[in-house]
Amino acid sequence: MTASGRLLCALLGFLPLLLAGAELPVKVVLFPVREAEIVSRIDGTVRRCALRMGDSFKKDDLIMQIDDSRCRIELDRALAKEADVRYQAAFAAETYLSYKKLFEENVQSHNELARRKAEADSLKAREKIAAADVAEARLMLGYCTFKAPFAGRLEQMLCREFETVRAGQPVCRIIDDSSLLAVMNIAQGYPVKPGDQVKLAFLDGKIVVSGTVREISPRADHRSGTVEIRALVDNAARTLSAGMVGVLVVGRGNGK
Repeated sequence: MTASGRLLCALLGFLPLLLAGAELPVKVVLFPVREAEIVSRIDGTVRRCALRMGDSFKKDDLIMQIDDSRCRIELDRALAKEADVRYQAAFAAETYLSYKKLFEENVQSHNELARRKAEADSLKAREKIAAADVAEARLMLGYCTFKAPFAGRLEQMLCREFETVRAGQPVCRIIDDSSLLAVMNIAQGYPVKPGDQVKLAFLDGKIVVSGTVREISPRADHRSGTVEIRALVDNAARTLSAGMVGVLVVGRGNGK
């Protein structure tokens, strides 16, 4: 082993002790509390991108729109088919009742009555299929409009207007950074539990915020002797950004 390799091993061996003594700064990385990669569920051409990178939006706000001309035609066709089948089903049901009455008066045969009943039942089933086709057409039309599943900001638009997208293709990434998760690794045995308050510093101490410990990993890292902790930090003022790196402020009150 080279001299540099031995030095590295020695430093790694002393890392848990240094962290336990709180002599080294504990690195903190911020992540959005919620994030999503929006995927297209339909093939089509992008007609409009309503947001740009960094734009804020509310829940159910429009993100982008795919040309829905073909889907509207399919919906009109499905509605027309449903209406046609509904009329046929209603007529077949009335015809069956008429034949049933004639059968009871011994004017029609049993075979004819059975045939009319089969026709009425078949059209009733086709009516349900037509209604399902309408529901599917409405669903496909809805897939042309992309609305925000939660309030947040646009991280990246992955397509442009007039481009063709395919089903399953990611079209944008969104995040909710009104709250952030501060992820850090602290030494085993550090006095902290869920609900405790911790202080975090960013930009060389220019921004100091408090976070509430939300999650503590049940598994320690055997290489560093540390445990991952996640604290929830309020970011309604947007003073912090996801991806920022800071340090845990070790002092009285932290983890107590």
